Amino acid sequence: MIVKKVKTLPRLPLEGSIDLTYRCNNNCRHCWVVEPDTSDVRRSELSTGEWLDIINQARAMGTQEWAISGGEPLLRGDFVEIFSHISGKSSYCSLNTNGTLITPVIANLLKNTCSVMVSVYGADAEVNDQVTRNPGSFDATMAGISYLSEAGVRFLVQIVPMRDNFHQWDEMKALAQRLSPVWRMGASTLILSASGDQPRDEEIQAQRLAPAQLIGLDPPNIPYQERQEKDTASHSTGDRRTYSHCLSHSKAFHVDPTGSLGFCCYIREKHLRYDLKKGSFRQGWEAFLPGLAREEQKHVLFNQVCFTCELRNDCQKCPGVSFLEHRHAEAPSKYLCQVEKERHQFKRHWKTHHQRCFQIAGITIEVNSPQAIKKTTFSRSINVFAVDQPGDDVIQLEHFFSLPDWDEKSLGRLVHDQAPWLIYNKGEAWSYVGCVTQDNVRRIYRLAIFDDHYSRGRLFADSDLRFRKGNLNSLAMFPTDQVWLAQALLHRKAFYFHSCGLIVDGNGLLFIGHSRAGKTTVAKLFADRAEVLCDDRNIVRHWPGQGWCVYGTWSHGELSRVSPFSAPLKGMFFLEKARDNTMIPIENPMEIRKRLFPCLVRPLVNPQWWEEIWPLVSNIAAAIPAYVLRFDRSGAIVPLIRELLYDMTPDRVHVVDHECSNARV
Repeated sequence: MIVKKVKTLPRLPLEGSIDLTYRCNNNCRHCWVVEPDTSDVRRSELSTGEWLDIINQARAMGTQEWAISGGEPLLRGDFVEIFSHISGKSSYCSLNTNGTLITPVIANLLKNTCSVMVSVYGADAEVNDQVTRNPGSFDATMAGISYLSEAGVRFLVQIVPMRDNFHQWDEMKALAQRLSPVWRMGASTLILSASGDQPRDEEIQAQRLAPAQLIGLDPPNIPYQERQEKDTASHSTGDRRTYSHCLSHSKAFHVDPTGSLGFCCYIREKHLRYDLKKGSFRQGWEAFLPGLAREEQKHVLFNQVCFTCELRNDCQKCPGVSFLEHRHAEAPSKYLCQVEKERHQFKRHWKTHHQRCFQIAGITIEVNSPQAIKKTTFSRSINVFAVDQPGDDVIQLEHFFSLPDWDEKSLGRLVHDQAPWLIYNKGEAWSYVGCVTQDNVRRIYRLAIFDDHYSRGRLFADSDLRFRKGNLNSLAMFPTDQVWLAQALLHRKAFYFHSCGLIVDGNGLLFIGHSRAGKTTVAKLFADRAEVLCDDRNIVRHWPGQGWCVYGTWSHGELSRVSPFSAPLKGMFFLEKARDNTMIPIENPMEIRKRLFPCLVRPLVNPQWWEEIWPLVSNIAAAIPAYVLRFDRSGAIVPLIRELLYDMTPDRVHVVDHECSNARV
């Protein structure tokens, strides 16, 4: 079979967002798209046949995920027909509704076919109906939610904060939690109207909360933003045109009730949308939208104000929203700029008090926590590895101090079941469940979810008490970080050894053995003659074109003295206690390999682990001189080691690999 490599994947319309109507039985004070339910508006909307045709055309080009919204989509008399046509052949379908028109029949239709989001605007009828300006809407929404619950439909409750309901925000949250195990806060910035109607815009602006209130309600997820910024930077073309990034990377499309195709629901400029009544979906997707990305007209240029702003790298500016604010996309919104300044202040505070970086084996581990991270949060041994700035290779850890709702099936296949850990694999996610069994009842106290390459970990604990107490010996609040870090190392051609690591005259040395082999004794014998990396666990890593380096860790034994430094690995010594002091070279790489494997710190051992670790151990066994070291406590091995190093490097010049440039020479 011939496999053809391609530089880029084809641009496919994988995700479709459709607004069936902008008519609504509510008339919410903050709504930006609602239109009156008139005969003219109805005539302007796509017919049932036109909707089905567009859906079929998009599906033929690859669309498998659909988001249905409005207005209130259930106002359409043909909703059942359109919804059934979509949900019958889709991998994912969602529905956004106010819930007032849900009946038992509709609820049963939605069961097992759709993810539903129901919007609530108050904790009681008085406040909710004041926002919706539809008496009885709260009771109708509660009835619709009851029908969903009775039918077993998967749904979440969305609550939207604004001035008219802000005084009962806590009650709204409590209500949402009672109604559904999952809830979310809706878009709190309240964008202005699609029509540009001035009275409507003034009404929306009157409902906006102060920027500081918004950030207090919905603090930005700084780790997520940093990942997005890094991803955006890596894919940036340097094109300053307003919609260039949206158009060049999008796999999604939007269709409004009149059949207008766009790349985003916020885009309302007519010249940026394609009329599907006058052409095919394929023409719109393959010709019209890519053509917009090539345009040089003034209307797709950013205002220079944004490019000179000190917050430009952090700003979450959206040109579509800017258009709704000013009827042109070139100028930023004063209100949203104020929100961005508040968000920037929050970010600065977060990075100062809630984020710390530690570097080990050339990897930066960035720790984020809603609880402030203090000098006493982690043990002295870990703090030795603290750095001010992250490097190129970053593992991002996020702490959360409540356990999410989960069930065993959602975590995938159980691959390890040995106290205190259950380990599951599902696709590219690895889940670690910490548990204890008391009176035959298993209690979960920890859940950690890592991506496939262990570049990100979400860490959930049942309480923040242990974190606040401090002096933690693990960045992840595990019994030891080796449990997960050993997996992360393997992807980077690195692994732990049961060993004492030293840097002697700029040379990295490993003294290998299990408990009571004498690792700590060796560290003490060399204490004032070498840099002690760690007396119990050390990391070796292979750098392409450079060779092997040895790194210290905070997983120490009896001796708490550890070091973040590293050096090129020059020798490995297998420890044997004896009454004499001698070194016996091991010439056979197979014998070296045989001795190395039992001293590996093994993470989750499976066929993939063996497949990856075998060539690495074979490589180090062939590349690094190895010896059996028989020794006593007299310290006589110190001159023996120094003499050996002298023979290995008679010119006394130590060349340090650039990856190990922090070695003590």
